[in-house]
Amino acid sequence: MKKLIFCVALLFVGSLHAQTIKFTVEGVVQNPKNAKFAYMVSDAPVVGKADLFLVRPIDGNHFQLSATSNLEGQLLREGFIFIDERGDVTLAEIKSKIKQKVWFVGGSANLKKIFLEDVQLDIENPYNLAPAKIISGGIYLQQTSDATNALKERKFLNFIKQNADSPVALMELGNFVRYISIPGFFKEFDFGSPTELYGALSNRLQQTNEGKAIKKKIDEPLKK
Repeated sequence: MKKLIFCVALLFVGSLHAQTIKFTVEGVVQNPKNAKFAYMVSDAPVVGKADLFLVRPIDGNHFQLSATSNLEGQLLREGFIFIDERGDVTLAEIKSKIKQKVWFVGGSANLKKIFLEDVQLDIENPYNLAPAKIISGGIYLQQTSDATNALKERKFLNFIKQNADSPVALMELGNFVRYISIPGFFKEFDFGSPTELYGALSNRLQQTNEGKAIKKKIDEPLKK
């Protein structure tokens, strides 16, 4: 019995340090044109580890990118997809374009920023993925869109409360507090202070390394 408990404990500890996720990103391309291959890239969250790089042929107007990935202690892992006529685009070529600012993840029309999660996308134009619609799945991807709308409507606290235990809420809050030192930046929002936003997060997220780092950024101006 003691050996069994010990083995279970080892498995539990190991899972904390090597959490893996299985995911499938699918796309239905309404007008494939000359596009024949779908690509996915995700930089490794730990230096020295291998980046995730997938390429799959488009079958008719459908593609599927499936893999198992390690979160390496992160709550979420981001990546991006793109569609191309070529099937021999290398990871080095992709990184070179990004480094030279020919491509910009989150800005270039041909690149679609995603999370490593199950999601199916409806894509009208293979070379303009930004307006791609979520058909199914894509919980975290949808939440990033909801966060953008919440910021525009000045209802960020409401977004945090609705997604209190989501890693996206924590990530968006981390981005938000970067502007904490700008006078009047929080004016007309639905909260009194960034501390109120942090307090709306679940206790689980507050106790993560990312959560503690955000709390430190929020508290620093208060100590001056």
